[in-house]
Amino acid sequence: MPHAPSHVVTVILRRMRQEARPEVIATHARLRAAAAQAEGFLGAQDSWLPPHGDEIDLVTVFSFRSRRDLEAWDRAPERQRLIADLDRHCLDISERAAFDGLALLQPDRVRVSKPETVAILIGLILTLGWLADLLLPPFPEPGRTVLAVSVNVCLISYGFLPWSIRLLDALKRKAR
Repeated sequence: MPHAPSHVVTVILRRMRQEARPEVIATHARLRAAAAQAEGFLGAQDSWLPPHGDEIDLVTVFSFRSRRDLEAWDRAPERQRLIADLDRHCLDISERAAFDGLALLQPDRVRVSKPETVAILIGLILTLGWLADLLLPPFPEPGRTVLAVSVNVCLISYGFLPWSIRLLDALKRKAR
């Protein structure tokens, strides 16, 4: 059975002087138009962060159908020309990271599949939901639900999910 390509997101951060913003907006519009012609392009979103002093940050998220489509776009001569034009306005070198599948949820250097990660998430959500019902004092909805979900998300994201994925990865390595 062929493996379906996964959705890939790439995040780029650029810091520049505020006076460069109009030229950056114009160049970035040309970059987005070129990206729209690329194979597998799904969309882009820009966010200007609040200024700090005379500097401002632009965060751009590009979305592609697969990592192969993103890599082809990265090699495109038009992209490289437009990026060079954008980067001449940058005060810092652009930071860039690409994420696909459940990569944001998994700790580095583990070999746990998406179904295993989803099974772990479901187990953690059910277990922590049961514990919340036992431990949280009774108070009116929706506050109780908001508190329970917030605690679950924090505990799962920063503690239990990375720990349980590392544990499963270690168990899988020992079994080999």
